Amino acid sequence: MKKRTVIGAISFLAFFALSSTVIAGKKSAVVDCQATGEKLVYDCMITLTDKTTGAPVLDGEFSVSADMPSMAGIHNVEPVSAHHHHMGMYRARIELEMYGEWVLVMDLTKPRRDRIVRKLVFDTQGSNLSTVINDAMTMEHKHGEKDADQQD
Repeated sequence: MKKRTVIGAISFLAFFALSSTVIAGKKSAVVDCQATGEKLVYDCMITLTDKTTGAPVLDGEFSVSADMPSMAGIHNVEPVSAHHHHMGMYRARIELEMYGEWVLVMDLTKPRRDRIVRKLVFDTQGSNLSTVINDAMTMEHKHGEKDADQQD
């Protein structure tokens, strides 16, 4: 009986440690894109934070790409590098092909690999948040299963 209790306690601790390790690597992003003087060119300010602690991500390296979901594969933008600006804030300059709803994909390579996805509506002024898509793009999302977090 004592052995079963010890095994149960160890299993619980291992599960808890694994769960916190998986969560610890996740990042969150707030994206604000402003129109420049050039048509369909936007300066995007991206604020990266650690999802669990809320601390700014100071050593991030990532690229930003865009795809128009209503015309997937037809209207897309090649990835551009984001540049560190200040205390967890990064800048990226993107050039879109038309106004409307775009999905921005931020592929992080540092401090660890991660993918953050944001859906924004672009117009002559800049971007407005349309819908927040989960930070981690998983295979379930790609295969059409709906995640409860998507409803927020």
